[in-house]
Amino acid sequence: MSRTYRNITKTKQCERFYNLNPRIYIFDLDGTIIDSSHRAEHDENGFINLPLWKEKSTKDYIFQDSLLPLYAKLQQVYKNGDMVILCTARELNKWDYEFINMHNIYYDRIISRPMGNNTKDDELKKTQCRYLFNLPCYKESEKWFFDDNWRNLEALADLGAVVSHADQWNKTA
Repeated sequence: MSRTYRNITKTKQCERFYNLNPRIYIFDLDGTIIDSSHRAEHDENGFINLPLWKEKSTKDYIFQDSLLPLYAKLQQVYKNGDMVILCTARELNKWDYEFINMHNIYYDRIISRPMGNNTKDDELKKTQCRYLFNLPCYKESEKWFFDDNWRNLEALADLGAVVSHADQWNKTA
């Protein structure tokens, strides 16, 4: 049986261990588990050209994306029964969800940029993930955060997450 999210079918289920004390793993998408570098153009400060990125958020461009080695870690922790959250600073459209579903990128929740929101990535992710560090049901759980941006890693480290730069996983694999 499938579950829908905004009229998009959730990734089909796999065999999953029932973990009584799950950790929380938060994965960025671009540059972390998905290689979308063919769609990105950065300025001298490392900031993405957002209008160009949005222009290239079409089915044809999105379906040229590929998976990075860290995706195997995501699969492993999901099947172990740990909570997997996809946390991206991009606005997701139906083709993003289709790509996620088509590649069986398992998740328990997706956090993405609200349409029209221009908050800096690190501030956005910190704000959107804060509930994991404050709500009683998640407060005591160990949290791991994987991203390819040092500012984002520092933001979640400030909340108390164990952080790991995606390059450590993707360049050595």
